[in-house]
Amino acid sequence: MAVFCGVAALMGHLKPVYLDFKGGKGVATAAGVIFALNWIAGLIVLGVWLLVFLPFRYVSLASIAAAITLPVAQYFTGARFWGDLVLPVHASCIVAAFLVVMRHRENIQRLRNGEEKKISFSKGRSA
Repeated sequence: MAVFCGVAALMGHLKPVYLDFKGGKGVATAAGVIFALNWIAGLIVLGVWLLVFLPFRYVSLASIAAAITLPVAQYFTGARFWGDLVLPVHASCIVAAFLVVMRHRENIQRLRNGEEKKISFSKGRSA
């Protein structure tokens, strides 16, 4: 039931009915769901996000890297939390990672073209 609720929350944020099925990219929702299901995998994914974001300053690139890391982190740490019921959690992490990466298709294209905007930490300067 927890996995179903997590996937439902993610789908509701990706394609909300009340916004004509136009939603966000699902990164924050997926992060919340994974922290609820497996906090160790959540910390690993957060660490990957920071390791990619801090040197490169692309939120989209960090989000994609974190999404790809999610099923791997869940695979290696999930049995500790879910025991014999780990398969649905693994499957939901694969689905969540796929959905997040697919929602970043335009960002991937901008990254490939060198047009993606960076986050600047300098006061008064844009990247």
